[in-house]
This record gives sequence, C-alpha cells and structure tokens, in this order.
Amino acid sequence: MEEVMPEAVETAETMMENHPPVVAVTLAEETAATYNLKPDVVIETTTACETFPPLSLPTPLQPLFSTSNMPLSPLFLLAMVIMLCSLFFAQKFSRSPLQKIGKVGPRGRKYHSWNESTTGGCGGRFLDWWIFGGSVWVRAALCLWDAMAGTHSADGDHRHQESSGENIFACFGVVNNKSGKKSVEEFERNDRENDKHSSEAHDHAAHVAMSTGILGFDSSLGGFGPLCLAPIRASVFLIGWCFVCSFLKITYNELVDFATKLADPASGGQIQQIIPPFYRDKIGNVVVTILYSIQDVMNVGNNLIEKTTEAFGDALLPTVAYAIAFISFLEFSMYLVGNTCMLLKIYVPMSVSHPGGARPHKIVRTPKWTEGKEHFLSQQLLAGDYSNSSSRDNKEKSGVLGSKWRCAVAHDSHRDTISKFDYTRRKEGRDVSSQLMTGEPFGRQIWTLNETQPPFAQDVSEDDMENKLKEELVPNLKKEQKNKAKNEVEKETNNNIFSPIGDLVQNIFSFDKGKEDKQSPKEKIWPKETVMLIETMASGGRKPMAFDPSKNPNSCDQIFRAQMISSYLEKNDGKLPEDIAHLQDKGENDGRTPPETAIVAAKRGVAFYSLLQTTDGHWAGDYGGPHFLLPGLVVAWYVMGCPSVMISPPQQALMLHYFKVHQQADGGWGTHIESPSTMFGTVVCYLAARLLGGRKDEVWIKSGRDFIQKEGGAVMTSSWAKFWLCLVGCMDWKGHNSVPPEMWLLPNWFPFHPGRLWCHCRMVYLPMGYLYGSRFVYSQAETDPLIEELRSELYCEPYESIEWDRTRHLVASMDNYSPIPTFMKFAHNCLSFYENWKIFRPFRDAIRKAGLDFCLEYMRAEDLQTNFIDIGPVNKALNMVSAFHSANNDINDPAVRSHMMRVPDYLWVAEDGMKMQGYNGSQCWDTSFAIQAVWECGLLDRFPIMSAKVWAYLERTQILSTECSQSSPAFQYESCDSRDKYYRHVSKGGWPFSTSAHGWPISDCTGEGLKSVLALMDSPIIMDGVKRGILKDIQPSRLHDAVNVILTLQNEDGGWATYENNRGFGWYEELNPSEVFGDIMIDYSYVECSMASLTALVEFHDKFPDHRTNEITFAIKRGAEFMKSIQREDGSWYGSWACCFCYGCWFGIEGLIKSGESASSPAIQKCCKFLLSHQRANGGWGEDFTSCYDKDYATNGMHSYGDDGSGVVNTAWALMALSAAKCNDVEAVRKGVRYLMSRQLACGDWPQEGIAGVFNRACGITYTAYRNVFPIWALGRCIATYGDNIDKDPCYQESEE
Repeated sequence: MEEVMPEAVETAETMMENHPPVVAVTLAEETAATYNLKPDVVIETTTACETFPPLSLPTPLQPLFSTSNMPLSPLFLLAMVIMLCSLFFAQKFSRSPLQKIGKVGPRGRKYHSWNESTTGGCGGRFLDWWIFGGSVWVRAALCLWDAMAGTHSADGDHRHQESSGENIFACFGVVNNKSGKKSVEEFERNDRENDKHSSEAHDHAAHVAMSTGILGFDSSLGGFGPLCLAPIRASVFLIGWCFVCSFLKITYNELVDFATKLADPASGGQIQQIIPPFYRDKIGNVVVTILYSIQDVMNVGNNLIEKTTEAFGDALLPTVAYAIAFISFLEFSMYLVGNTCMLLKIYVPMSVSHPGGARPHKIVRTPKWTEGKEHFLSQQLLAGDYSNSSSRDNKEKSGVLGSKWRCAVAHDSHRDTISKFDYTRRKEGRDVSSQLMTGEPFGRQIWTLNETQPPFAQDVSEDDMENKLKEELVPNLKKEQKNKAKNEVEKETNNNIFSPIGDLVQNIFSFDKGKEDKQSPKEKIWPKETVMLIETMASGGRKPMAFDPSKNPNSCDQIFRAQMISSYLEKNDGKLPEDIAHLQDKGENDGRTPPETAIVAAKRGVAFYSLLQTTDGHWAGDYGGPHFLLPGLVVAWYVMGCPSVMISPPQQALMLHYFKVHQQADGGWGTHIESPSTMFGTVVCYLAARLLGGRKDEVWIKSGRDFIQKEGGAVMTSSWAKFWLCLVGCMDWKGHNSVPPEMWLLPNWFPFHPGRLWCHCRMVYLPMGYLYGSRFVYSQAETDPLIEELRSELYCEPYESIEWDRTRHLVASMDNYSPIPTFMKFAHNCLSFYENWKIFRPFRDAIRKAGLDFCLEYMRAEDLQTNFIDIGPVNKALNMVSAFHSANNDINDPAVRSHMMRVPDYLWVAEDGMKMQGYNGSQCWDTSFAIQAVWECGLLDRFPIMSAKVWAYLERTQILSTECSQSSPAFQYESCDSRDKYYRHVSKGGWPFSTSAHGWPISDCTGEGLKSVLALMDSPIIMDGVKRGILKDIQPSRLHDAVNVILTLQNEDGGWATYENNRGFGWYEELNPSEVFGDIMIDYSYVECSMASLTALVEFHDKFPDHRTNEITFAIKRGAEFMKSIQREDGSWYGSWACCFCYGCWFGIEGLIKSGESASSPAIQKCCKFLLSHQRANGGWGEDFTSCYDKDYATNGMHSYGDDGSGVVNTAWALMALSAAKCNDVEAVRKGVRYLMSRQLACGDWPQEGIAGVFNRACGITYTAYRNVFPIWALGRCIATYGDNIDKDPCYQESEE
C-alpha cells in the first residue's frame, strides 16, 4: 500500500469532520491530485472517518419505545389528549352553550376580520379551512374575553349588563333553567321593565335565551364553538406533525445510508457502477442539502427544549412549550402564505355563499306546446260535477256556468274544514273546534265547494272586523247616504251574454252571507255591464277563462280575482274605488283613459290591488309552478286508501284537468310550468294522472307513456321520483339509494350530521329516512290491478326481470342538473352493501329501530310546531304517510286526520285547474311587499281601510306572539331544550313567509314584516286607530323580538341565510343526492335575505335608536361587507329566489345604500352600469327562467312570455335599483317608467307574464302578486326620487327652446 503523506491525511480528516462523506469523496480526489497521490488511497483513508450522526429528535418527539418508528411520543400523546378532551366537551356541550360563554359584554365586540369577508368562515371550502381557519383562535380568545366582560358592571348603579351574545348556534338559547338560572320568561319580563326605566339598557340587555350566532366554524357547539374547535384544530396539526417527523426520521436514515453507499466504493456496489462520478457529486450535494435541512428543523426544536428545560425543568412543560411554538409558527406561516396567494391572485378563496359564475353547460331545450290550443274549465268542473270529466272536451265554453268553487280565508276556512271532517260535535257543552284546528287562523286560504259556515260561539268574523274599521276608523268613509239608490240592477238576465267569468261571478254571490242572508237567502244579480266589467278586470288582459300554455303557461288567477272584485263591489254598493271609478263611466272613452302621470298610474295600481285584499287583510294568489309537488300528494292519498275527505272527487277532476292542460306536445311534463319536458316531471305527473283516474287508452295518457319509454323507462328518472314509485309499489326499494335513518343517531359534533343540513333538505330526508328504513309499500300493491298496469307501462322491460340494484345510479341527462359526484356514488355503493349484506344485519337491526324511533319523534315535533302544516309540500305528504304507517294504517288516527285537515292549505284553483303550491301560500311575503309599495307611494292614508287591515293581519301573523298562537302546541316547543333537541332556531317574534300557524320564521320575511309595521307607524290614521283601541297595538317588546330573530340569524360571513344559521360546510354539496336541484345542502347567505334583514335593522334603529345599538350597527356593517363580497365582477348580483339579476341588483343596491354606502361608490356605479347595459329598446328590462338556471343574464330577455323581451316585473326591479342609487341617467329611468305605464291595463292591473320566482337554482315558481306589487312600488320610488322630472317629455324642453 502506498504511503500516505501526513499532510494529505490531515487534510482529508479535516474534510471529513466538516463535510459529509459524499462531499468528502470529491474533496479527497482533489487532495490526492494536490499531493500527487492515488485517489483511492485518500478515499480509503477518509471513509474511515466519522459519518453523519443519527438524527436528534426533540424530546417531545422522541419515541417512547426505541424499537418503534411510530410517532408514539409525548407530543403525540398530548395531541391525542387534547383531541379527546375537545371531542368530549363538544359532545357534552353540543347545542347547550353556557350562559356567559360567547356573549357580547358591555365593552362591546370589536370587529375582527381575519379573511372572514373572503372565506365565508362557517361553511367554507375544505382548503379554506386549513389555510384561513386560524381566526378560530382569535374567536376563542374573544369568547373568553366576553365571559369576563359579560359580568362587568357598566353603569352607575352597578347593574350587571348581560347582553344577548354571539352564540354560533343561535337557535338554541344560552339559558338553562337548571341550577337556579332565570327562565326565558323572566328575562323577557326584565327586558320589558328595562324598556320602561332605562333606554341605555337597550344597548346590552335583551333576551339572553336568544343570542346572536356568528362565532366559530361549528354551528352545533354553541358558545363553546371556538373553545372546542381551536384545540381540535391544534391537535390535528400536532398529530400530523408527529407522523411527519416519523417520516422524516425514516427518510433521514435512508438518505444517510444512501449517501454512505454513494461515497464508499466498497459498500456502494451497484450504485457505484450505475451512477457516474459526475452525477454522484450532484446527487450527493442534493442529499446533503436535504439532510442538513432536516437537521436544522430538528435543531430549532432542540434549542427550544433546552431553554424550556433550563427554565421549567424536565417535565411536561417543555412538551407544551414545543406544541405552542409549533402551532403559532404554523398558523402564522399559513396566514402569510394565504395572504400572499390572495395578493398575487394565485388563489383567492370565495365565500361559500357566493353563487359563483355562469354555468358552463347552458339549458338549450325549450318547452314544446301545441300552438293555439285553448283550454277551458268546464261547467261541470266548476260546479263540482266530476262525472266523465277526464273525457270531456276541454274547449266547452258553456260549461263554466254555475261555478261553486270559492276561496275561504281565516276563520271561515277553519269552520269549513271542521264541518268537512264532521267535527262540529260538542263535548261537555263546549265547542272543541279550537282543539282540532290549532294555530292562528289569519292568513289561511283554502278552496271549497261548501257555502259559508255560520260562526261558532265566540268566533270572529273578518267581515265584522272590516265593518268596524269602516264605521270607527274613518267616520267620513261611511256610506254617503243610506237612502241613496244603489247601482241600477237589472232583474232580467240573459245567460247568453254572460261570459265564463260572468256566470262565475253570479254564482259567487248566490252563497249565504252571514246570519241575515241565512234567514232570507237572496241571489245577487249583477247588471250585464257589471258582469262584463268584472270579467275584464279579472282576466288580466287575456281571453276570459282561456288557458293557452303556448302563449303563457302561467295562470293569471282569474277565478280568485273575479271572486274578490265581486265581493268588493257587493260591500261597497257596486262602486269601484275613486281612482278607477272611470271604468264605470259611460262616456265616449268607455272608461279607458290612459294615465297621464306616474302618480296617477300608481294610484290606479293601488286601487285595483286593494280590490283583491282578503277579509283578514292579506293578499292571496297562485303560488304554484312546480309539477312534482301535486303527484306526491296524490301518491300519499292513494297509499292511504283514497280518503275522500283528503282529496274529493271534484278535486280529483280539477287535478286531472291541470295535468292535461300542462302536458307538452312531446307528451312530457316539465319539472315546472316553463321547463322543457323532463323525466322527473313526466314520470311523477304520469303516475299521478293514472292514480287519479286517467285511463291508459286516452290519447294524452298514451302520449305521456310514449315519452317515458322513449327515454328508457322510469329507471331513468331522478331519485325523488323513484322514491314515490317505491312507496306506491311501482319500484323495488333496491332501485333506490339508501336513506339510513340511523344517521340521526350520530353525535351532533360529527362533521356530516343531518341536523346541519338546510332545513328544507333536512325535513324532506327525515321522513324519507323513516319510510326507507321501514320499507313502506302500499299495502295493496300486489293485488291492485292499477299498480300491475303501471308496472308494465313505466318500464321498457318486464318488471320482474329488472335488476334493481343496477338502476340506482341511472338518471336521464335532462334531469341531471347536479350530477351525483363520484364520492357520493361510492358512499351509496357502500350503503348498498350495508343494506343488503347479511353480515351487517344484526347491527343494522339493532340500531335502525332507534333511528326510526327518533325520526318518528322528530316528525311529530315538526307536525305540532307547524300545526300539521309542515315546512313544505314534499315533507307534508311524506310526514302524513309516515304518520299513517306509524298508526298501523289507521286513517282515523288523530294525527292522520289532523294531517288531512291541513291538505287544503296547499291547494289552489285557477283557470288551469287545481294545483299544489310550493308552500301553504306566500301571504305574509306578498302583503309585506304590497304595503311597503303603498307606503313609498305616499298612499297609506288614501287607502286607510286597506292599510288598517294589513296592520291587523301583521299583528296576528307574528309567530308565537298572539294569544291564539301561544295556546297552540307549537309554543311548547319554543323552550331551549326543545329547540336544542329538534334543531330549531328561535321562532318567537319572527314573521313567516305564509302564516303564523306555519311556524317557521325566515330572515327576509321577518325583515320585510318588521319594515311593514314600521312603515304603517308613519300613518296618522293607523296610529290614531291604535291609540283609540280600534286596532290592536304591537308593543315595542314584540318588535324587539323580531330584531332578536334577525340578529341571531346573521351568519359568520356577515350575511343572512333563510331559516337558520349556516350549520354545515361547502363540501356538503358534494353529497347532494337530489340530481335535480342545486345548492340545497346548507343554508347559504343570500343577497335577498341579507338586504331585507339589514335594511330592517336600519329602519328599526332609526325609530328605536336606543335598543341594542352596538349589536345593530355592528350587524349592519358586517352585512354590507358581505353583500359587496358576493357582487360579481360585472357589477351584478345573482338573485337566488327570483328571475334573477334585476332582482338581485335591486336587493344589492338598496342594501348597500341603506347601510350607508355612497351612491358614487364603485360597487353601486358598477351595478347601475350593468343594469343600464341591459335596458331594451322599448325602455323595459326582461329575463326569464334561463337566467336562474344558467346563472347568466338571459340573452333574449323575456322573449317567450314578455313584451318584445321586456317584462313589467323585471322592469320594476331595475327601476327600484336605479332610483335607490339616484342614477344620473334620468332618461333611462324615464323610459322605464313610461314602459310600465304603457303596459298598465285600464283597470290598474298589469298583465301576467313569465314566471317570476325560483328556488334551488333549477325550479321556477309563480308569484301572481308580483305583477301588481312591484310596478306600483317602482312608480312610487321613481316619483319620490326624481319628482316631476319623471313625467317630463324629453322633447318638451327642446320644443320650448
């Protein structure tokens, strides 16, 4: 062996001490060259030197067992303890927050926005949670801060100022009646006392049991939300870091071994042969860099541990210190990364409530109608004669004579239902009707063939209320002279001259009216001129009683409007209101004088609409549109044995007529009236038509069957249609994906708990789970010949040969608006194994019974909370079938009969037949808008009786706030425990979409209801009536209740959702099982709900500035920021509940303006520019349903059912937005106003155009009231904003000059 010079060896050893082996090899070669030696000699010497030392892990990360590479270390154990404790407290305190935790103390809440305005916080996407979720730590700190602040003495007499807090699950209060804590009633009583003694107390004292929900990301953890979620987040990070460190240690050891082989020819083996020296150097440098980086990371922790050990000793504290340092560093790093990405626009998180941009796949199909085919309701159908109705020629005009259908409201409707169910019997000398029809009667509207029933003892007649208002509220409105002759009445009648509506009107007044008419019934006979006038006024510019879907598939409510106009004339001596009295003039113009100014048009509009007001003060109208609702009710009726008290033969005939006239030329039915044919709509409508008595050999029935079979049979329909098929026995349950009821048994903190779903989704899948878990099937399915026929008609192959499990995921492309994601299909397949494999049967049977029991209990609570109306028509039918099943198919069970008594609440009759509405009406919503429109026109006192009736209606409609509503079972469920158990938000004080008896408050309905009351308070006549006791007062405490509901409904992102706070996460939509609807899984924040709630707070604060001042101003600020955050780049807002961008822009602009935004701000100006860019040549604006479906402004406007692409409702929305923003383009506004005036009918009505409403992105719904309310409102606002300029002809000034 060649002798090595000492200098060379010393140099080589120095290199090895300071460099890893791979680098030392390279340096050794250089050393050999320097000393003129062979490299192998130097290399052989250097490889004997010390190599990389073992990786030194910080003490908290060192494995407890040296033989294990698993991260079983002190830090891992600490993380697991934190995780388990957090989950334990989450379960223990889930939806049961303590009184003080999470409350705003007297020091007030400082606004903290750690990316909240962009991420949307609660409900954010999965990535957003990890990058931007660190703000939960700040919220946890605020939570503790508020705990201290909540007991701070804030005023001179040391009264403890306890405020309503910011409890994430606001629907469940913070007061527990145990341990001597005050009850809800005590706090309410104290609040009222504070109202009397101290205005300052309003800032902080409120209903402690009803607190504001904006804290934390988890909506089921109450005030403890941040205090549980922050450590859970930390423990996840720590556990992840333990696994990462374990991986790093293994990687380090492997890299050291690799580096050694790379440097040592003796041990390198194949590595030395495969990798050339040049690449060995490069690879070695990379490996060394990685090794050093791993060492540096661990050394940081080691240094921290050394310093901590010196200060605190070698105990648990070093591990805790290491955990705190790691979490702090990681959170700060993620915060910097996130904000850098946002700044550079690499990744900008979007609020989960942002509706997103246009859909890439637009709807291209259009409905196909048979042109020029007019349909008429026959005389027999209107008279209740149902014999052979399905085969009768629907062009039979003479058949409308003798109609007996009428709309009964309020107490009249209750009496009719009780009479129908033969419940007028008395028990122990007392009338038991109040026990049978619970809830507030005001607002209820049903269609009946029965005559008006006499009032029960101590019952209220709305006619008496109206007469009292006329006599006492405004004495000068009494009849001018009792001896003055009434309008001339022609005793001779000629039926040949009567039009369809004419005879309808005649029959309406053949009913007995009150006790006097009961004693001496006389038939009211109108002169032919009056009959023709009523006919014209009710027809909405159409041919009387004609329904032609090729021209417009929307009804214009001719039957209801004829009834109301006739009723008004009878009560007012045959005279119309002053502003449309010209219709009864017999001058040369025949009463067709066009309005000369905008205010004249507005007065005419209000005058006409006042004719349609019902006796209890609300406005009714057609709220139909969806085709899939009525079939569900028909299936429920059929499987329950076809009880006639639920659906009578005359109703069956009208329903068949509805299905027949809405069938399209291709034989199918759409999901809604303006939709092209879909398998969803066609299958359920065909099923319902056959169950109602449609014969399979009829041409229209055969046409529907051909459409179904052409598209592959009923196996290709959506899951909701398949569910109805399973219930009636026309599909095996194996063909439907699992809906396991045991999901309800999961702990409330579970990330995907059904209680977190949007309430409409939750309340539909609740009975679905029960019926699926019970495998309910129509008891006569195997012997019923009709079911046997349907099994052969609905499928393209023999029923017995279908492999049902293979059909679960089948769905036609025309139904697939929200395709089921791959993960959800995988979950469905797993559940299919769970349902069908015998190995799971013992567990499934054991747990399913508990799940079914809870579902029944929950449905029973829903039934009682809503007085058996239920939240919507789908769960109404499903809950009813569930009650029927749980009662062992006993149709006389009290719960089943109570359900059937509420079926009429959902049915509506119009010129297209009988339909099922999307709710039990839109009474409160329409009425609130209407009275605000009148207020903005400055016409409240011009129509005092109308305004007074609205006041009375709103007073009776506030949820759980009247004596009647508080005597119902629903009030018992308002306790904290009940709201906790059944996932309900606080209800007391809110206003509903429909009726008080319905019982579900909604943020925007509460806001609009509150604004309506505040508007009516500006009327001297109304306030005088309240002062004199003619009208019942609405106490300030009730308005405070409404404000509390609004504040508690504000979401973490600053916006407002519909019924509840957002409880879930954005990724829930990846589990949407419906196919046909979009964005149904969680309760998003919407621009509509946010504007209505925000502006209500603004207007309330203007009148009551001392009540909860800090909270209200804070809520307004956050709400405005949210609305700006969801504005599109083009300046528009997407309207989620109507068609569509004009609607959204009105809400967006008005919300920002009223919250203090300058009209010159970029957000406002961008929206105005957007609206002006879409104004059409005729001065109007127009959109149809495709705007909603495509999430893109309709290219052709309202092309199919409007006026040259424009529509009066869209035009009104656009004008309201522009005038709220004080748009400088006065000429554009003037053109829009002129368009509305030109479209107004002589009677003050406007024509019914395309569908106005929408829900769940993909389904349209009718609002016949919109064509009256919003043009009036727009005219009033434009007049108030622009004054006389709105009426000036732009050419007038030029001609003067």
